[in-house]
Amino acid sequence: MPASATVPPHARRRVAVVGSGVSGLTAAHVLATRDDVTLYEADDRLGGHAHTHTVAGRHGELAVDSGFIVHNDRTYPLLSRLLRELGVATRDTEMSMSIRDERRGLEYAGGRGVRGFVARPRQLLDAEYLGMLGAVRRFHGLAARFLAETDDEDTTTYGEFIRDAGLPEAFTRLYAVPVVACVWSSGGGAALEYPARYLFRFLEHHGMLSVGDSPQWRTVVGGSRTYVDRLVSRLPAVHSGDPVTAVTRTDDGVEIRSASGRLDRHDGVVMATHADDALRLLVDATPAEKEILGAFRYSRNETVLHRDGSLMPRARLARASWNYLVDEDESRGAVVTYWMNRLQGLPADDPLYVTLNATERIDPARVVATMEYTHPLYDLEAVRAQRRLPELSTERTAFAGAYHGWGFHEDGCRSGVEAARAFGVTW
Repeated sequence: MPASATVPPHARRRVAVVGSGVSGLTAAHVLATRDDVTLYEADDRLGGHAHTHTVAGRHGELAVDSGFIVHNDRTYPLLSRLLRELGVATRDTEMSMSIRDERRGLEYAGGRGVRGFVARPRQLLDAEYLGMLGAVRRFHGLAARFLAETDDEDTTTYGEFIRDAGLPEAFTRLYAVPVVACVWSSGGGAALEYPARYLFRFLEHHGMLSVGDSPQWRTVVGGSRTYVDRLVSRLPAVHSGDPVTAVTRTDDGVEIRSASGRLDRHDGVVMATHADDALRLLVDATPAEKEILGAFRYSRNETVLHRDGSLMPRARLARASWNYLVDEDESRGAVVTYWMNRLQGLPADDPLYVTLNATERIDPARVVATMEYTHPLYDLEAVRAQRRLPELSTERTAFAGAYHGWGFHEDGCRSGVEAARAFGVTW
């Protein structure tokens, strides 16, 4: 960021933070050490994707997450620091992924040892399945070499890389698409449009281009709302349930107008919303803001917390923490079921699942809650725009959101820290 865009570190300011997801919460938490901060949230509930439900269970009440679920110390260093600073306890969890192709009657799980790959022993006689497993190992090597030997940032897509490498169709259907779809909740068509190098850097960073290099994943004890509640309790001014409708920059500050007619004036604002929402709220958006923020697209995912196990793999050894269902309709978002008992250590005899984009297949009598979450999609245009985001910070406006990185809680946390830094406050 240009030095001219940073305010003097001694100047105490009145700062508005619009959006109470992890990006806004982190920005507010850091800024509040030096500035007078007001947090604005459209929803009655604070936290964004940090969404915990209180569920009546067989053995008492259970706290079940449905948005942000897992993190680790190695690749989520800032979020881990925030949790420690807030005194929030975490616990180890298991991260594994299964793929189920109903049309072919095929199921397997990765991350569960050899038994997961032979969950259905007859698959060892399936030449296509065996070819797919061999292609996975080859893909790991090719992707690592692509990272090491090229600087191709935004010209080759994931789908083009797979095609040029001559990897089989079964690899695409049973591994390549599920990996991206599970991680980013995107449909098959969108998954193949991801920039190859951008994706491979993520996979390498998370130990997913080799076997046995995965970090120890963790979940928040009591659900992610634990950290939200503790952080919000430290903030002096929070307005929820009253959507911001307009943000206007003036010669001497920023005006925040809400749906109720409320009008507040501040010295600066952190726009901690999705990129498209930030652009919609900025009454006086600059050409650069329109061009850069307008490059980001999002997927909307119907999400259901439920007790219906019919979307889980049939074979017991194929059941994993994340369970992907191959869907022939590439226009639909990823169909993924998260096994919350395994992820959060909930009682095994009280099954709870979170499923994306398969509402019609879930028994309505077993539904606990329904939600819709929005996730950023990464194509070549978005990655190019992402590199230009630092251009947008000024002495009056900073931007935060997981779209500044790979779209995860750590990326949101990091963007919040950087937004505070833009206003002269370091953590």
